[in-house]
Amino acid sequence: MSTSRDWLEEFKWFHSHPEVGFREYETTIRIRQILQEEGIEEIPFPLETGALAVIRGTKPGNSRLLRADIDALPVKEESGLPYASVNEGRMHACGHDIHIVNGLMVASDLNGRRDEVEGTVYVLFQPGEEVVDGARSVIRSGITEGIDEFYAIHVDPASEAGMLGLKSGGITASVDRFHFTVTGESAHAAMPHQGNNPIHVLTDLAKWLDSYSDSKVNAFTSHVVTVARISAGNAWNVIPASGELEGTVRTYDEAARAVIKSEIEGAMRAFEKLYGVNISLDWWDGPHVTMNDEALYEKAKRVADRLGFPTKVPDDIMIGDDFGDYVTPESGKKSLYIRIGSGVGETYHHPRFCADPTMLHTTSRFMSELLLKDA
Repeated sequence: MSTSRDWLEEFKWFHSHPEVGFREYETTIRIRQILQEEGIEEIPFPLETGALAVIRGTKPGNSRLLRADIDALPVKEESGLPYASVNEGRMHACGHDIHIVNGLMVASDLNGRRDEVEGTVYVLFQPGEEVVDGARSVIRSGITEGIDEFYAIHVDPASEAGMLGLKSGGITASVDRFHFTVTGESAHAAMPHQGNNPIHVLTDLAKWLDSYSDSKVNAFTSHVVTVARISAGNAWNVIPASGELEGTVRTYDEAARAVIKSEIEGAMRAFEKLYGVNISLDWWDGPHVTMNDEALYEKAKRVADRLGFPTKVPDDIMIGDDFGDYVTPESGKKSLYIRIGSGVGETYHHPRFCADPTMLHTTSRFMSELLLKDA
């Protein structure tokens, strides 16, 4: 690893210059500048923002990739940090600035240890994670086809700085979004019998969704169905002609995910018939479940124990990450996603979110050792 570069200052720069998905232009310029200054080989990157570094080891081995997402959020920062965002209304409120610098530190370290590296290690600086299509854009480009193992970290504001959250199996949920439009018939509020009030349908549909039955899904399968927004009408004395409802489905089980979608589509048709309204459903299939490979989990445990770093099993939470799209059950590839404590504080996407950059010393050393060898 470079001994002359002040990585804390690099972190402060990235934190103070956040850019949202697929608009990470300054971020990309700075990443590429650091890679060039560190003498790290780059592979031509097919997207407008982002970068791909490669470290070619001198020993035989497989191909491994560390994903570092680089985008920020449209959030106005209220952290009070001296290096807070200078880009109004944009903030690194999910720790991707930590991910960027960790990726750069790991690339720098392994590049200086190429004679120890087995196989090939790639470090992907991925745009657009927060807007869902980042990983899929990278996958569509074809640059990840030859990768055997995929790794990622994510800061964890529920754990003390440097705590390694390791587990096998599902660690980030699938994320689907649903949007219903219910069309009835407008009328005067004093004469509701002359119309067909979509609000009745929206509220009953919301109740059904919030109390979704587990009759078709195993009760021990982690999943949530959440209604997050209802909108209808703009006057107190007018029954609106239409209204909207939207929310999300999250699960750690791809089979359950398909069943829930089918059940919701069936409910839509039943509500249409029952109320005599028209209902349309827009459904966005978001990221897949991230499934941690058992062998890679065991490898990570051994590395953590050897380095003397603390570990714990992270709490199950239904957040999603498009990292789950890189490895599907039929791909034959492996993945490992690690939550690393960033200091207990405000949660993800909060305007006062802060990540303790001292975690980078643990994170980068751990990930370098983890990626050094292919077994």
